[in-house]
Amino acid sequence: MFKRQIISELQQWAKSPYRKSLVLRGARQVGKTTAMRMFGQEFDSFIELNLEEPEDRAIFVDGTDVHSLYNLILLRKDIHPQNGPVLLFIDEIQHSSEALLSLRYFYEKMPELYVVAAGSLLDVYLRRNRLEVPVGRVEYLWMSPCNFEEYLEAAGQDKLLSLMGEVPFPNWAYPVLREQFMNYALVGGMPEVIRVWLETRNIMEVRRILDNIMQTYQDDAVKYAVNADQASVLRHLIDTAPTQATKLISFEHFGDSDFRAQTVKNAFTLLEQSTLVKLVHPFTSTQLPSLPKLGKRPKLLFLDTGFVNIKANIHDQYFTAQGLHSIYKGVAMEHLVGQQLLSIATSQGFKLGTWVRNARNSSAEVDFVIIWQGRMIPIEVKAGKVGKLKSLQLFMDESEHDIAVRIYDGLTNWEIHSTPTGKSFHLLNLNLGLCTKLLSYLVDAEKHNW
Repeated sequence: MFKRQIISELQQWAKSPYRKSLVLRGARQVGKTTAMRMFGQEFDSFIELNLEEPEDRAIFVDGTDVHSLYNLILLRKDIHPQNGPVLLFIDEIQHSSEALLSLRYFYEKMPELYVVAAGSLLDVYLRRNRLEVPVGRVEYLWMSPCNFEEYLEAAGQDKLLSLMGEVPFPNWAYPVLREQFMNYALVGGMPEVIRVWLETRNIMEVRRILDNIMQTYQDDAVKYAVNADQASVLRHLIDTAPTQATKLISFEHFGDSDFRAQTVKNAFTLLEQSTLVKLVHPFTSTQLPSLPKLGKRPKLLFLDTGFVNIKANIHDQYFTAQGLHSIYKGVAMEHLVGQQLLSIATSQGFKLGTWVRNARNSSAEVDFVIIWQGRMIPIEVKAGKVGKLKSLQLFMDESEHDIAVRIYDGLTNWEIHSTPTGKSFHLLNLNLGLCTKLLSYLVDAEKHNW
């Protein structure tokens, strides 16, 4: 087991005097249970229930009398807590409405007990069965696949992790950073895949595990769907969505299907609730306050780049390419950036979007924007070490601030650029491997009053 970054967020939750029952969200096999078991080692007593198991589910006959419920749990699990803190982890909680109800009463009547629940398909089950999580009595954490920093943790690259914490990153260490990021890009961020890759360096084993996980998601389509027809749509989307990653998608006939737009849109809503996909909706303004335009085509991101690699059948390109910019026409590179930014968005307090120009005869598009510190900051992912920045320049012409970001396969530095109209702005050229450190560089820029 290797430490996941969410452990730090769990520790912050545990220390809060305003702590509520916690619901941990995330797709299947992103490592929720393993992370909770690791977190549980910090408590005097750790109690784990899995409500997919009938004997554990049968404990929850009443969700309101939590004192009796707690004693029943201790009895069934033969646990003898002393005076120290106790962590109760209820996995796959969607299988019991009584267990969902208990979250409220654990918070109200036993605030000394630390309670965490998880459910890979929780939102889907809630909607399908008209169940509710107690409003105002719970809080949420979202868990993603491993980002690059977590991959380095698993690989034992402590020195490189330490260097990444330095601003600026030392130039002499870029070859090692690049090599490690290419390895991460090859296999993606699913914990089991990373473990097997680091143990075997066998790409065929990686592919086998990714195939198995994808089949699990396909099998889950029946659980998402309200009928057989919707299950068919969901299976199609799960199968084809990785090949459409980073595109601005249209719901009508998605993936060369005959499915109508509303049917596909409803299915994507379910997949977003299961966290298999993320629809990044575009902004058309460069200034705040601004809301994403839900009527425009969203950018599609899949759960993990490993699935993009296997569905596009591009693993062989990683062994012959000179860099990520030449793999899958840059799609893998842009998807990796999106995945890294999503992995830190909640914990670091920003929102992720994209931008399209709201003008006739204009195809201007900025890959990503983040809303941070009252600014909309544009982020371009360039396919190589050089490239024109026409869309980014159009964005900056209309922007009220003067900071933009290019993420690429090169050295990290700041430059002064000018738009065609003569507006100057500061451009952060950020190396791919440092995506998760983006805010560190922006904070450093603020020290210079930019």
